[in-house]
Amino acid sequence: MNVNQVYRVSSTEELIAILAECRGTAGVTEIVLAEGDYFLHSTLVLDAAYQDLVLRGEGRVRFIGGKRIKKWKPVEEAEELSRLDPEVRGHVMVCELAEQEIDETGGLVSRGFGRQSAPSHAEPIWNGRPLSLSQYPKRGEFLKITGFAKGRMNELEEMAGIQEHGFYYDDERPAAWAAKDDLWVHGYWSFDWAQSYEHIQSIDLRSKHVLTHPPYAVSPFRVGQRFYFLNILEEVRNPGDYYLDRKTNKLYFYPDSEAPDADNELLLSMLETPICKLEGCQRVSLIGLTFECTRGIGLQAEEGSDLIVDRCLFRHIGNTAIHMEGGVRNTIRNCTIHHCGDGGINAFGGDSVTLASCEFTITNNHIYRIGQWSRCYNTAINIKGVGIHATHNLIHDLPHIGILYWGNDIVLEHNEIYSVCMETGDAGAIYSGRDLSARGNRVCHNFIHHLGGVGLGTMGIYNDDGLSGTVMEDNFFLEVGRAAFMGGGVDYIVKNNVFVKCYPAITVDSRVAHTKYFWGPAYGVLKKSFYEGASSWHKDQSEPTLDASQSPYIDRYPELAEIDRMFKENRPMTGAARISQNVFCSKTLFRYFYDKRDENNKRMYDDGALIEPTKEQLSVIIDSRQDIHMEWSAGKGSWLFEKNFTAQPSDFEDAKWGDIAVRQGSEAYDYGYERREIRTVGLIEADRDVNPPKILTSLTYSHKGERKLTLALRNDSKQTVSGEIQLHTSSNVQLELSQVPFNLYPGEEDSIVVGIIEMEVEFAVEARSELPGVRPSRV
Repeated sequence: MNVNQVYRVSSTEELIAILAECRGTAGVTEIVLAEGDYFLHSTLVLDAAYQDLVLRGEGRVRFIGGKRIKKWKPVEEAEELSRLDPEVRGHVMVCELAEQEIDETGGLVSRGFGRQSAPSHAEPIWNGRPLSLSQYPKRGEFLKITGFAKGRMNELEEMAGIQEHGFYYDDERPAAWAAKDDLWVHGYWSFDWAQSYEHIQSIDLRSKHVLTHPPYAVSPFRVGQRFYFLNILEEVRNPGDYYLDRKTNKLYFYPDSEAPDADNELLLSMLETPICKLEGCQRVSLIGLTFECTRGIGLQAEEGSDLIVDRCLFRHIGNTAIHMEGGVRNTIRNCTIHHCGDGGINAFGGDSVTLASCEFTITNNHIYRIGQWSRCYNTAINIKGVGIHATHNLIHDLPHIGILYWGNDIVLEHNEIYSVCMETGDAGAIYSGRDLSARGNRVCHNFIHHLGGVGLGTMGIYNDDGLSGTVMEDNFFLEVGRAAFMGGGVDYIVKNNVFVKCYPAITVDSRVAHTKYFWGPAYGVLKKSFYEGASSWHKDQSEPTLDASQSPYIDRYPELAEIDRMFKENRPMTGAARISQNVFCSKTLFRYFYDKRDENNKRMYDDGALIEPTKEQLSVIIDSRQDIHMEWSAGKGSWLFEKNFTAQPSDFEDAKWGDIAVRQGSEAYDYGYERREIRTVGLIEADRDVNPPKILTSLTYSHKGERKLTLALRNDSKQTVSGEIQLHTSSNVQLELSQVPFNLYPGEEDSIVVGIIEMEVEFAVEARSELPGVRPSRV
């Protein structure tokens, strides 16, 4: 790119002045921003008059949508101190916001599943880390709904509580809270994939009944579902907690610093509109910039083309980091995105009526800890439209889905996804559903491993409620429940994937042919979508919707003709997939395995010890339901299985450390498996300015002799890395160590015995870390 004019700026005022001067000029203009903080009190707007413009940061350039807080002191007033636990008095700070010329802080709003996005409340950022709004129970824990005042039958044909009449709980702690007029609850009221925040209208401390203000919970109350209270001064009890009293305009916070003096940075998010908005721009590039500390969106781009967002950092964003809608050939690459109230990247483009591609590319981005407020369906990457590619991204530590997509000709390749769906259930690392016309979509050569999940659990690639035609090839799955899930659709291809320690590897069903519960109307919903485009995305919803039995759909995807015949002949819809050339190695085969060296008399080992297995052990070890499981009208459908291979640990390059690439010489190649490399999945580090560390963990348990549980660590980074591993256990396990600090040089390995577990019963232990880039493990 030949640059005609270069400007250098070092302040917000200079930037705004230069942008005004450059508006409508011909030729390529570059504005270089000197290192520093650029506070924005209104949105930086670039309209269609801006073309061929580059905004480039030199060093650490921060666009800040908040205000710096300069004065705080320990809480001293007797009334305030009396509300704090004795052990935290003297540690909790208070800031008079009026003295900082801050009069409005934006209150909490009812947000979550099914709710319109709204600017976040003001959030404090302490030394680059967001503080946590005070809650009870503490972060990561929940109370349970114990009952409801008035009920009705829900879609599962069970009694559930009507939202307007509130719910009951069983806990004494709320009696200790003095102020309840700005008290909120957050809960998964009916299902583990739908949550919301609700403002409490009243609490009856005697009966333990909670009544909320409209719009009420997003779904009826089910007994046993999870919730917690938040926005409570008395619950500022741990370093990192805060409470904002909007009546007195005071911020209370518990800093994690020993000496919280003026050398620490405290920011408060203020801006409710996007930090930067591009409207109809052409060939505009944003390079090396930081967008942070705002209540709204980080970057919003509408109807722009050939836009590039490269090597930018988005953090502490109240809503979504990047919302890109319309236009063609836009690229988001090499960015780091974390701590967003809503999503990471929204990419909506192309035309689902004409099947015109937008040619968007989302590549080589590191995205984690988003969905911090609206925790369901606000994903690392959210795709709607036609012709969008998401490749080589690293995604982890999310409450819900990693990649959500809707549309056609979408490619999801070379992404590493782990530790997602950590707070939700009936969810997937990669998810789409309810569209028979969503064709041309490829989910290939991804590494999906160590997911979370509650209730109904989680899936790796989740094709929900009749979604059809997905191609799933060359993926690696490790420690994933229902790794490839096909919920009632047809024309799936599941080919050349590796499934290790999955439970099960593949799940299929014919739910649309099922007539009980809510599956009865599913056939009609899919039919309406097929002919009227009910689930399509189009930039102008007033335009005619699609009919997938007509051109261009029937021309590009001729298999849709069979769907058209099925509906016109009113035939039931049963699932169908071609499942071939895959490699399976169940969890039991990691413990029990055969010695293949003696083909005539294969011997079985339990963790390396030669055994004579009982019939019961053999029935578990060779149970094919660990690989393939059929449910929901399981006897219906067309499932073609061919050339699949059952492996054991020695068939992989380095199974202990998660390298589950199939080694050369494995029999899997005789069955048709084609070699794919796992190390080429994920970030391309050479193209990025900053990369997270890569620390591998491995948990092993000796079932024989002294039953030791060992944690091993390996630093696969080019940097020395320090951090801490947290060990999470099932309730029947007590370890000697629950937290393990580490300091590893590049390439260094270490191991430590974390406990002796003398039991025959099933147990679970997971190794995880708050440090981005530490891969989890599980035993």
